[in-house]
Amino acid sequence: MSEKNSFLKLINKNISEYGYHITVVSSCCTPRYAYSIGLKEMFGFELVFAGGLYFLEKDISKLFEKVVIALKKSLKVENQTVKINNGKAIRFGNVDKSWSKKMLLGVFDYYGIKEINAYQIIPDSSFFTLEIPDMSNTWEVASEPVWKWLDNDKSRPTLLPNSTVVTNISTLFGDYVLEALRCEENLWEMFSIPGPDVKEKDVRVVPLATLVGIDNTLTEILNKQVGKGAWRELENLQWQDWG
Repeated sequence: MSEKNSFLKLINKNISEYGYHITVVSSCCTPRYAYSIGLKEMFGFELVFAGGLYFLEKDISKLFEKVVIALKKSLKVENQTVKINNGKAIRFGNVDKSWSKKMLLGVFDYYGIKEINAYQIIPDSSFFTLEIPDMSNTWEVASEPVWKWLDNDKSRPTLLPNSTVVTNISTLFGDYVLEALRCEENLWEMFSIPGPDVKEKDVRVVPLATLVGIDNTLTEILNKQVGKGAWRELENLQWQDWG
């Protein structure tokens, strides 16, 4: 059985058992995102959760489950909020077709359609990380520093396309990286606090391009050799070499 046929079989199985299938997409250059296939039959639209790296990948299926249960009760998304846990909630936003055509490829392939109505799952401010885009706007390279790598134009210059970074969650909320180390050719550590003080639950592994899209001052240190790094103080943000 071909890979595509196996994928279609899995989608059919999940739609039959749960009413929808979730596709999680991880890339070397863009943040992780997830979208549904099959909710079109239930609600007339699909859902996409772009970024949201506060959540671990293992939490995504539970998030979609809670959202679907809530939607089954109300059958609407306008002005709808869904409680997730500990007082946290999500709301829904429109998805411009320029985003859906780049991200929801499995939906188009599965249904053989050219247009799809979709809504974005948007976390409230308490867990809204900066890589989450506003998908109601038209996707454009110039206006999407974090998501510009959705453009598959191979002639476009890339930024260390295979590099990942181990970081702490606060950098995704906007705290400045204050220490950075190039551990391997394509692996970095970048933290907003001393590395030993980072709690395991706060560790995230993300594309280097994601952090640079949030804070382009990181480009100043990307030429470091393996084993070398830099640090800076919050007061002046001037990089100093170390290692």
